[in-house]
Amino acid sequence: MKKKLVLGMVSMMGLFSLAACGNSANDAVVETKAGDVTQQELYDAMKAKVGDQYVSQLAMTKILEDKYKVSDKEIDAAYKTFQDQYGDQLASMLQQSGYTEKTFKSDYLKFDLLSTKAAEASVDTSDKALEAYYKTWQPEITVEHILVADKAKADELHKKVTTGGNFEELAKANSTDTASATEGGKLAPFGPGKMLPQFEKAAYALKNKGDISPVTKTDAGYHIIKMLDHPTKTTFEKDKAQVKKDYLASKVTAEAKTAALQKLYKKADVKIDDKDLKDAFTQYDGSASSSTETSTSK
Repeated sequence: MKKKLVLGMVSMMGLFSLAACGNSANDAVVETKAGDVTQQELYDAMKAKVGDQYVSQLAMTKILEDKYKVSDKEIDAAYKTFQDQYGDQLASMLQQSGYTEKTFKSDYLKFDLLSTKAAEASVDTSDKALEAYYKTWQPEITVEHILVADKAKADELHKKVTTGGNFEELAKANSTDTASATEGGKLAPFGPGKMLPQFEKAAYALKNKGDISPVTKTDAGYHIIKMLDHPTKTTFEKDKAQVKKDYLASKVTAEAKTAALQKLYKKADVKIDDKDLKDAFTQYDGSASSSTETSTSK
């Protein structure tokens, strides 16, 4: 029971940087009896394959860092969130996308956090806006769950956990949500709108630590949910810090990040010296949307 991890690019930036520097473009990076691979050849090949993608990220990272800062502590905390969500699967998922832990932090998470700060800067976080959001806001809760595909199996497990069976051990042995199963079924804290609707409704209905839900069906299968922590909503002033955090998270969408980056790009006076990379910034300079509108209107 987890959100899908989407990695939009393969991390080759270290190699791309290597190919772009050095004493001579003709210096060999690989030597063979059949001929050498030069830095220039490597650079040209990588530029053709991922050049637009990476030159735009490199440039936009510099533009972002001129205005915003992200600490190693923030990057490590973001990585810990992925670890909690994906467990033992994270390493293989990163590998499949061409990342190591180090490059995932330096290339993906750093840029994402900088983009987030840029988007947050345009969000109205006045008390008036936060108080309006607070009317429907609910604190994040923490639960464990067991997920199985078969209703009969779910009913069998439900009977066990409600008659003294060890929930964590049964989750480890039976849950098809392998990421949370290794943690005894425990999920990362979540708030409204983060899970499948049926799951969220059943989870929020559990008010006390140790409460167990009826068998709950979602598109993922059949769940048994156990409450670990259900904080109570208190007052706006007491809850304000968390309310602001959750409000910003609800506002900082992928579209909001792109809009923030487009504004920064327009102010940065970007000039592209390599004609092969002339289309690298179309998502920021508005030409992509303009061309889409033109082709649509035909």
